[in-house]
Amino acid sequence: MSSDTNTHSNLVYVYDLEEAWIEARLISQSGVNAKVEVVDEHSNEKQICDVSLKDYPDQVLPLQNVDENGKVIDVEDMVDLPFLHEAGILFNLKRRHAQGLPYTRTGDICIAVNPYVWMNHLYSEGTRNEYARHYVYSKQASAGDNDPLVPHVYETSSLSFRGLALDTVNQSILVSGESGAGKTETVKILMRHLASLAGFSGGAVGEGESSEVVKKVLDSNPLLEAFGNAKTSRNDNSSRFGKYIQLQFQNSTSSPLQIDCKLEGSYCDTYLLEKSRVVGHTYGERTYHIFYQLLNAPEQYKASLWSGLKDKTIEDFKYVGATDTNIIEGVSDADRWHKTIDSLVEVGIEGEILHDLMRSICIVLQLGNLTFGQDPENEDNSVITSTVELEGLAELTGISVDFLSSSLTIRTVKARTEVYKVPLNQVAAKDGCDALAKEIYNKVFDWLVTAINKATTCAKSNSRIGLLDIFGKFICKRFRLIKSFPLNLCIFKGFESFEVNRFEQLCINYANEKLQQKFTSDIFRTVQVGSSFPWNIFNFSRNRHHSYVIFIFHY
Repeated sequence: MSSDTNTHSNLVYVYDLEEAWIEARLISQSGVNAKVEVVDEHSNEKQICDVSLKDYPDQVLPLQNVDENGKVIDVEDMVDLPFLHEAGILFNLKRRHAQGLPYTRTGDICIAVNPYVWMNHLYSEGTRNEYARHYVYSKQASAGDNDPLVPHVYETSSLSFRGLALDTVNQSILVSGESGAGKTETVKILMRHLASLAGFSGGAVGEGESSEVVKKVLDSNPLLEAFGNAKTSRNDNSSRFGKYIQLQFQNSTSSPLQIDCKLEGSYCDTYLLEKSRVVGHTYGERTYHIFYQLLNAPEQYKASLWSGLKDKTIEDFKYVGATDTNIIEGVSDADRWHKTIDSLVEVGIEGEILHDLMRSICIVLQLGNLTFGQDPENEDNSVITSTVELEGLAELTGISVDFLSSSLTIRTVKARTEVYKVPLNQVAAKDGCDALAKEIYNKVFDWLVTAINKATTCAKSNSRIGLLDIFGKFICKRFRLIKSFPLNLCIFKGFESFEVNRFEQLCINYANEKLQQKFTSDIFRTVQVGSSFPWNIFNFSRNRHHSYVIFIFHY
């Protein structure tokens, strides 16, 4: 049966190995076989291809979304797409992205495509005020049909703030996306906007971002990035830990015309820090930013911190090593060092405490320079062969050379009332040294988070807004919570697979899969089952069986 080429029903999408989907024109169809014409977008050459409809849902090629003239359309809210399928969604996002429009709605969900450039006009004070006036102070504040404002993540933050201030219901914002999708940056945009809303008077931003409390809350982000973020193959500033944040507000709003809801503090929980990155990283990646910042600090400061750090560069420490990247998001490691110090001082870490914190980082660096060899007297034992490096570590820690040497080459085993000394071979001793470095850094990171919380937490707040960040399609969605629940922000690294995946990565990915399973259940399955609207139940990807396989192996 031939298609009518005079209508637009022959404009379809077909699978492509490189592009996922490409536009095509259906020429003819016979049973489960079809012929389509595709145009190479680079060379503009036309090509006739044979397609098996067995590879497509219901053995039907998905139709393009076109107007009456056959021109492909794009929409701000994808519920308005005539044909809502994977290809239609992706092409709509692609067309908007090409126009410099990173945000698209799907109902009350905001989908973002990372442009990898900062667009000043999207995040100006005027733009923030515009969304605040419309979504917070307007009597008909909601996202959806006939919305006069283009899709923006500010919709999510504005509606959350309105729900908190006027409805007195704690809110939660979910930010989800794969590694490199822009989750960390989106969370910062949301937090900054929420801070400005807290000082908004209905006409212009007030003192929301300038207060001392807000400054501490916002300055905690660079600190967590310095100690918890690293350059990966996909993202120069990738969060390598999970983060759960509560933004704490004092809500005294009496009427819609007199909103009084101020940001008073924040609380942060972290987990699943990627400790393995402390002792090694793949080619083209980096370890945590703080190591590069410290080694690019002024020489006078480095010498005052530890004599062994004077005139040393990243190449002098094996855990760090050479890199071709010393600028992250337009700022050099040397400049970021000063910003990190300022942020530390802002949360009360200064003087001797700051000195001890940085010496702890030096200890981690120095542990990586220790080398182990076979004991000449016993091939099953090991000795530390880098004498100078060992002496430097002893100076840093205040522990004697002999005690350090025996502790790193001999394992102490306790069995009931007896204690055994078990010598380690050079491989086991090196592994133990790396484990110690990872644990020290993990303890330092946990201590830093506790110090930040001490400086930013407000115990007397009565309302909370939060952000939840998990792996999945990159979306922003607002949730209304029961009043007794806090509003939280939780940030997860996306699911990742490396050339070498260790147990630590398995735990991280398993946690992300469980959260993705929860998200899928809440967003899709629950809505389908509970809705009274007459629609066809559609299938969506589930990962329950994969999570279950990992779970049963534990037992």
